[in-house]
Amino acid sequence: MPVTRSGPRPGSRAGVPASIWEIPEYGGRGPRPKHSRAAIAATAVAVADAEGIDAVTMRRVAADLGMGTMSLYNYVPSKEHLFQLMIDHVGGEYRYPGPAAAGANAPEPRAGILDLARQGRDITRRHPWLPREMQRPPVIGPGGLRYVEHFLGLLSGSGLDTGAKMEVLGMVNGFAISYGGVQAALAGERARTGVTEEEQAAAQVTGLVSAAASGGYPNLAAALAGPPPPPRDADEIFDRCVLRLIDGALGRWPAPRD
Repeated sequence: MPVTRSGPRPGSRAGVPASIWEIPEYGGRGPRPKHSRAAIAATAVAVADAEGIDAVTMRRVAADLGMGTMSLYNYVPSKEHLFQLMIDHVGGEYRYPGPAAAGANAPEPRAGILDLARQGRDITRRHPWLPREMQRPPVIGPGGLRYVEHFLGLLSGSGLDTGAKMEVLGMVNGFAISYGGVQAALAGERARTGVTEEEQAAAQVTGLVSAAASGGYPNLAAALAGPPPPPRDADEIFDRCVLRLIDGALGRWPAPRD
């Protein structure tokens, strides 16, 4: 049966959502369940990717798995738990250096953090629903813990305390997901309207120039009066922004080795 919201949920604490990982997936008695949590999460993610997050319901996911809705609740106590599984499932798309990447072969911290940010951006491009679901109260699953572990390893020589390290992690990860979400939304708009990426960018510039010419935004007008920046694509801008975040928090780290 589903767990109701009126009473305590398994593993719940005051003000903190219950974690699906605090509930055993398989108790060891009786026949092994036909479906795994990983398969359930993959099915829900496929629905969200194809039709949007609002299409993800317990009824829909159960139907795609070939089971009744009430049977799905035996695997996942609530829709909230389903979203936890989905978020952690896409987090499993991160790729980390293998055991050989240690010592002299370990990635430079700046390069390693930039790589994580790029991956987070690209994961969000593939799953445009992710930024909205990341606004839920955080429940960290195995995939999320692996990300945190790797990120903190990259910061191990920074001299920052634990709180500062988590702030850097939050800034970089939050920016990457936000940037990827905006890019996904713009791509969706282009697909819907037929507008090109160049036309989208030109419309933004036109709006800024018009605002500057109104006389109401002197700082904007002064900025636009200076030399135009060299042309850069969205991915290059992303890299520069992430490196500014890293260098602002940590200072200039040594350049990557050749």
